[in-house]
Amino acid sequence: MTEPPTRFETLIDRYHDEIHAYLWRLLGDPADAEDAAQDVYLRAYRAFGRLRAGSNHRAWLYKIATNRAYSALRKRRRDANHSTPLHDELHQADAREAPDHRAAWNETLETVRQAIGRLPPKQQAAVTLRHVQGLGYDEIAEALACSEDSARANVYQGIHRLRRELTQEEG
Repeated sequence: MTEPPTRFETLIDRYHDEIHAYLWRLLGDPADAEDAAQDVYLRAYRAFGRLRAGSNHRAWLYKIATNRAYSALRKRRRDANHSTPLHDELHQADAREAPDHRAAWNETLETVRQAIGRLPPKQQAAVTLRHVQGLGYDEIAEALACSEDSARANVYQGIHRLRRELTQEEG
């Protein structure tokens, strides 16, 4: 490895929470997210010395994380056609709200989670990267190994599909 480990450690320190939260949102389970994150960091460590100078480290880690999440989701679908629980922190409405508001909020979040879970994997990742993680289209493109136009199209198509599906559910 040509780069000193302390530089890699700095990189992981900077993006650990962000990558973990992204995996948690895609996989829906904290234990699965932690396992996936550890695998991401191991793969990143092994490849770090081959990373080109000037590379976007954040997008590179998201690419590894996205590929790891895709693999985990494919395995999960093969093993059983089970539904993933909604990210725990999204389930928790503000405790000061009235119980009926909290219940309505949780029901809405569950509906959205299920709709996002039905998106094709690339659209699911693109929408999550853009609207939850706040990445730019250039970073999404790098993370998903596609062009910036393709990243924009996946976000657009995913949001369009979600709006259509959620509107139908309301009607």
